[in-house]
Amino acid sequence: MKKSVGLFGGIFFLAGFAIFYFMVLSPVIDASRMQFWHAAKAQLIDAKVDSYQSRNDDGSYTTMYNVLVQYQYEVKGKSYIGNRAKIMNDSASNDSDEAYNLLSRINQENNSKHSITIWFNPSDNGNSIYDRSLALRFIIMMSLFSSVFMMAGAGIISYSRPVKEQTPDNVEHDKPWTTRIQWASPIIYSSAQNRVKYAWFFAIFATTFFGMFTVGMFGRHPVATALAVLFLLPPLWLILRARRIQKEWLYFSKVPLTLNPYPGMVGGKIKGSLTVPGHAASIGKYHATLTCTKYWTSRSGSETKSQQSIIYSDKQKLLVRPSSDGAYIDFDFSVPAGKPESSTPSNSYHTWTISIKGELSGVNFDRNYELPVFITEQSVSEVEELAQKPLTQHEKKQLNERLNLDMSAVKDEMLLHTPQSKESWPIAAIGAVFFTIGTLIYTIGDSFFGIVFAGMSSIFLGLGIWAYGRNCKIKVSPNSLQLDFYLFSWLLNQQILTSNDVQSIEPFSSSTVHTNGTQTSEKFSLRLITDIGKAIDLGGSFKSKKNALHLKQELEAIFYR
Repeated sequence: MKKSVGLFGGIFFLAGFAIFYFMVLSPVIDASRMQFWHAAKAQLIDAKVDSYQSRNDDGSYTTMYNVLVQYQYEVKGKSYIGNRAKIMNDSASNDSDEAYNLLSRINQENNSKHSITIWFNPSDNGNSIYDRSLALRFIIMMSLFSSVFMMAGAGIISYSRPVKEQTPDNVEHDKPWTTRIQWASPIIYSSAQNRVKYAWFFAIFATTFFGMFTVGMFGRHPVATALAVLFLLPPLWLILRARRIQKEWLYFSKVPLTLNPYPGMVGGKIKGSLTVPGHAASIGKYHATLTCTKYWTSRSGSETKSQQSIIYSDKQKLLVRPSSDGAYIDFDFSVPAGKPESSTPSNSYHTWTISIKGELSGVNFDRNYELPVFITEQSVSEVEELAQKPLTQHEKKQLNERLNLDMSAVKDEMLLHTPQSKESWPIAAIGAVFFTIGTLIYTIGDSFFGIVFAGMSSIFLGLGIWAYGRNCKIKVSPNSLQLDFYLFSWLLNQQILTSNDVQSIEPFSSSTVHTNGTQTSEKFSLRLITDIGKAIDLGGSFKSKKNALHLKQELEAIFYR
């Protein structure tokens, strides 16, 4: 994938370079050479503005203008005919004022002097031109336009270039945190220096991009001039941001973070410390944000999308202890069991980062560190975590009420009802809307496409109704598990299993919702695996894995009795 992205960036860069060469560099070289050409008087034969309609990509048309001129001159007694009005004589423009202004200059000079002054090449007397000056606005615009393409291409190439990671010494494959150079030490450095480079790259890129519009619009019209000034605000903000980031880097330089214990633990602690240099550092207020981010690549047809979402986050205020070197800061996070471990970049991977920010006088501290976080021998499992911190009586009551759980009717028997999945009704609603639209297209517009559209929409409608209406009533007794599956209130299937028929009952993530790059909710359900490997979804849609695990233990306590 990165190779194709790099090729795309190369095309962008070459396109920008071609524009720069033909529209900027070549005219500038021609203009510089023409400054040594000789002047001569010429008789004007004809001069006019030619116009034509140019079709745009969107189907509209733009009127293009160009000056056509013909004149006769003599050099050393020999007569020549010239027809070059300007340096970029073959390039028409949509600026009619530019063309008519040049025509007016030619006619005024000819009317007042009964001739015009042209410039000819002393080495090739037949090569001549009327106006050897350059349109400065056009040259600047083309320089900025080509720079946008070249910078975009260079940025894409740089991003897609494969980075060969250095293999650390003393790799222990049963300890994955020793397999990457970034994770192989408890002393961790931030990416602040690269952040300075990225900040200045985007600031310069924005300056060239918006500057192109500013140069093109400034002075054309009062409204256009006002917009041209407004176009300077985004690059100005990015330049100020880049200066602030650079100031922060120059002031603090490298600030290493030390993890202890190392590595950070899923189902345990992420603890560490760092010392922020400077006498003013101990006066500021600091806070830390720990995040686990999932990165994944999805493909639809020929289109590939890279996405990311924060699936876990925790914040805390940090205490500052003044030291001779600055401000000593430590942090202490407890990470629940069941969270994903750090993983190497691939089509689907997770990273753990800690952001430490400090509000100081004159310059703020802002650093991000990628941390190695893994399940170790000291990590607490989800079962152990539930045993240490069981559900409260209030949480048990809420769970029992939601499941209609009854353990009092018969001794050693449990009755419960896993409800419908409310997260599925939007799918059914969307399917219903599009099914209606397809039906209307067919009935009103008499179009076969309406049938196709309605047929495809009915798939989403059916899946949404199935997922929303499916529910399960469970009756558990020693060595007997009765499962009654319903679609709303209609019984679909009944199964009665013994302990010999069941391999395991496990909680799993049944649905997630991501909003603006953050996982806003995750639901868990129970899944039964039979002795032949068949998976049976028991439903549940619990708000936490802890709730699903609690119900699993309650079921197994009676079923395997």
